[in-house]
Amino acid sequence: MKGLHAVLIALFMVCAGWGQSALAADTKARPVDFRGCNFLDGKTMADLDKVTDKFRAYANKNDTGYSAWILTPEYATNPGFDVAWMGAWPDGVAFGVSMEKWRSLGTGIAAEFAQVVDCSGMHVAATSLPINAPEATPQDGILLLYACKLNQGKTLDEAYAAHLKFGQTMKAKGSLSNSWMFTPIAGAGDSEVDYYHAAAFYRYSDLGDTMEMFVNRGGAGERVKIIDPVASCQTPDVFNALSVRAAEEV
Repeated sequence: MKGLHAVLIALFMVCAGWGQSALAADTKARPVDFRGCNFLDGKTMADLDKVTDKFRAYANKNDTGYSAWILTPEYATNPGFDVAWMGAWPDGVAFGVSMEKWRSLGTGIAAEFAQVVDCSGMHVAATSLPINAPEATPQDGILLLYACKLNQGKTLDEAYAAHLKFGQTMKAKGSLSNSWMFTPIAGAGDSEVDYYHAAAFYRYSDLGDTMEMFVNRGGAGERVKIIDPVASCQTPDVFNALSVRAAEEV
């Protein structure tokens, strides 16, 4: 888990339960699953692709509400894994049904994954709240993850409100980022991270445009005014995200 926090990953709300925070009465929190994996000796992404193809067929038949991505580090120092698997469900009920089916119907595919990657060292559950999020499931792109710590006396509610405000500010400047607030709920261990801010782009050119807005067009100053009074967020780690399956696929 130490590697995960150094790299920053997981996703949103808090142990009070799905969707029951005062963060936003009309905003639905969604469960997310993160696994950090290392390739076994002699195995490569090509081997993993063969298994993910089989998993896609399994999900299309048995788990239609599930979405998944493979993440590979692009800008990260000692992430603690070679590749990560991130999955998401529309709600807690879908999560529970999905996990039961996987443990009974997915054992064969799970065994094939185990012949390619070892994911035993890192498995985290979290919840996710949208900031600037698309209606459809995001597919291939770039994911930035910022580990954040609340300032003394501040709450997750206040942090979420600040990120909503900052997200709208950057959107008004023309940013094409999608973003969420992630809070670990299980498997995170003794972490000093309170939540993660996740920002996603479909293209590096869109990321570059937002970097320019942030650095040279006032975005950094807005962050200081809006985010810094509530929380301190580390510089992000950047991952390439490859869609394994979108919930809308079937």
